[in-house]
Amino acid sequence: MNYLSLLPHRLRRRVACRLAAPYTMVGTARMWSLYELAQRIETENLPGDVVECGVCNGGTAAILAQSCTHSPRGRTLWLFDSFQGMPTPTEKDSKEAWDWVGKVVGDPRAVRRVLRLVGANQRRVRISAGWFQETFPQADIPRIALMNIDADWYDSVTLCLNTFYDAVVPGGFISFDDYGHWPGCRRAVDDFLARRELDVKLVEVDYSARWFQKPYPGGSSNDGHR
Repeated sequence: MNYLSLLPHRLRRRVACRLAAPYTMVGTARMWSLYELAQRIETENLPGDVVECGVCNGGTAAILAQSCTHSPRGRTLWLFDSFQGMPTPTEKDSKEAWDWVGKVVGDPRAVRRVLRLVGANQRRVRISAGWFQETFPQADIPRIALMNIDADWYDSVTLCLNTFYDAVVPGGFISFDDYGHWPGCRRAVDDFLARRELDVKLVEVDYSARWFQKPYPGGSSNDGHR
C-alpha cells in the first residue's frame, strides 16, 4: 500500500525524504528536487518509465519510486548500478576522482529495504546489477519520462546520455547529481548538449545538481531556454 499518498503533498515529501535520508549521500535539496520532478511527470501527464543510473543504497530511487510505481500510467522504475563501487575514471576526470575507485559500494538489499519503507510497488521496479556497458544493452525502455543520472565520471555520464536520451519523451526531465561537483560530469553534459545542439535551461538545484526538460518539437520547453 502506498500509504504516503494519503498524506498532504508537503507532508508526503517531508516524510519520504526523511525515510530515504539514511540510504543516500544526497542532501535535502536534491531529494526535494527529484520528488517534485516525479510529481511533474504525473501532473503533466508524460508517458514513459523512470530511470536512475547510479543507485548505491537506493535513497533517491525511493524518492522516485514512492509515486512513479503507483502511477496510473503503469510506469516501471529502472535502477542501474554496478553495486561494486565507483568505476575507473579517465583523463577527462579530475585527479581526485582516482581516490574514489571501488568506493561507495551499494547493496541491492538496502535498495529493496528503503523501497518497502516508502510503500513502493516493487513489482514495477527492475534492479539491473552490473557495469553500465553490460546492463544497458539488455534493457528495453521505449519511452522515458524522467531520468536521474548519478554517474560521476565523464565516460559513465556520456554512456547514460548516449544510450537513453533519445528515449526521453519531449517534455521529459533529465537530472544530474554531479554537474557542479565532478568536472568530468560537467564536461560530459556540456559536450553532449553541444554535440546535439540542444539549447536547454540547466536548472540549478544546489551547488552540484542540475536538471533540464527535453525540448518539445520546435525547440521549446516549459522551463525556457538557457
